[in-house]
This record gives sequence, structure tokens and C-alpha cells, in this order.
Amino acid sequence: MQMAGTTSPKFTLRFEHQQTHELLRIVAHHFGTSMNALAEDMISRELQAIGLAIEHDLYGTLDLLQRYRGGEDIEAGLSAFAQAEVEQTDPLQARMVSQPETTDALGVAEAFA
Repeated sequence: MQMAGTTSPKFTLRFEHQQTHELLRIVAHHFGTSMNALAEDMISRELQAIGLAIEHDLYGTLDLLQRYRGGEDIEAGLSAFAQAEVEQTDPLQARMVSQPETTDALGVAEAFA
């Protein structure tokens, strides 16, 4: 409940689609409420639903992170990585290539050399 003398936050809503504004007017009239009250109620319900979905996603991510930290032996992982570096052929092979002969009229290549 709002105390006398306090003001509620204000938000100006500009409709990009005239049809949405008109539909809001019709529905508000049908329910006997103001467009502002109807819009605020609908926004509130939508935000709560989205908030619950975000919360669910965050708890899922947190659960995955907790299982990841607790379920793996870091030393064993590092050892396996080091062993693979020695035993496996690296799929990415670097090699030197000659630079193409191009003119750099603006000196861009020289600036980053």
C-alpha cells in the first residue's frame, strides 16, 4: 500500500504496433480496469514467469559446476593431459608460409609489424 505523499515510479510505454495498444484498450475496458493497471499486471506476471525460468537455469548451471568441481581429480586430469601431449600426434601442425607480395599503400601492415 502506498503512503500519502509518496509517488510511484513512472514508465512511459511507446507502442510500436497500434494494434497492441488498441487491444490493450479493449481488454482493459472488458475487465473494467485501466490500461495502466492491466499492462502492469500482465508485465508483472510475465516477469515472474521469466524470473522463475532464469532461476531454474541458474540452479541447473550451479549444480553442473558443483558436480564438475567435486567429481574430478585435478591431478589425474593434468597427468592424463600431459601424457596425451607426449603420446598423441598434435592435430594442428604449424608451418611457415611466405608472405604474399602486396602493396600496403596505407602502411597498415607496418603499423602492426
